[in-house]
Amino acid sequence: MTANIDAETPLRTSWMPMVGLFLAQVLMSFNVSALPVSLGGMVADFGVPPTDVSTAIVTYGLVVAALVMVGAKIGQRVGWVLVFRIVVVVFAASALMMILAPTVTWVIVAQALAGASAAIIVPSLVALIAANYRGAQQATAIGALGSARAIAGVTAFLVGGTLATLVGWRPVFAIVLLLALAVLGFSVTLRSAPGNPAGKIDLVAAVLIGAGIVCLTLGVNNLNRWGILQARDDAPFDVLGLSPAPLLILIGVLFVQAFFLWTRRRSAAGKVPLVSLTVFGSSQERAAIYAMFTVVALEAALNFTVPLYIQIVQGRTPFDTSLAMLPFNLTVFVTATLVVRASTDASRPARSASSPSR
Repeated sequence: MTANIDAETPLRTSWMPMVGLFLAQVLMSFNVSALPVSLGGMVADFGVPPTDVSTAIVTYGLVVAALVMVGAKIGQRVGWVLVFRIVVVVFAASALMMILAPTVTWVIVAQALAGASAAIIVPSLVALIAANYRGAQQATAIGALGSARAIAGVTAFLVGGTLATLVGWRPVFAIVLLLALAVLGFSVTLRSAPGNPAGKIDLVAAVLIGAGIVCLTLGVNNLNRWGILQARDDAPFDVLGLSPAPLLILIGVLFVQAFFLWTRRRSAAGKVPLVSLTVFGSSQERAAIYAMFTVVALEAALNFTVPLYIQIVQGRTPFDTSLAMLPFNLTVFVTATLVVRASTDASRPARSASSPSR
């Protein structure tokens, strides 16, 4: 009888691979959260306007959004473990560039590299969890990524704010470098199926969606600087006296629409699209996507604007910024922890009433 129960119990996989994936999520989130608390130090160190430094934050998100769909296809073609290790090394290089950066240009380039790496790390986390875990362990691992992001946010604002105030902003990114090296070390425990070189990447769709995201982001980000309608002095050019910002937004919308049209035509022809539009198939799925987009957008806006206002407008220290952001990040952490526990309990198979006890 005991043997039958043991036979029905699923084999548990070691959590060592998950430690590396957990730290990879912490790595990305810590980097993003460390940037806002470092704004004041970078402005003072490089002697540039706050808008130049904030461009680094925008660049990171811009590159992630533009390349994440392509990143998923690259992982499928090259192989998830191999491409994961490569991009973690690139992320480590970007952290080293941040530590040694002599000008703000280095910071922007470093965050572009970090964003390109994150664009592949994000889909690889889910793919590698699926390859390494099954059943309740898989649900627990996926839920743990949410708590990793929340933990990184709290830690980055507390530790990063303290270091940036007492020592300087560069040691904050030394922690990012150490995290990247730790992720690379744990990656030896990962396994996944080899890549499929025969898989093709829809380059036309990649260019369309990438160009659309770039135009939309640049347009929205520079509305105040270049002018909402009439071009201001800071605008790089004007179109019959009008600001280029709304024009970029319009062009971005057209690129996105062209992406959807191209993807539908490719799917109708029986070819593999860059991303399947079946995720928008029902009203429930669309509502879920819009809800997730709204939540992430609000969180990103808060993490960007509040530190910028506290350090630049009020002239306070990064430590003051970390204290101001602490209630929000603690709430995110507690909520993520509860969600992880709820998802774990929901995925745990119920013991049959007829199963004999030991």
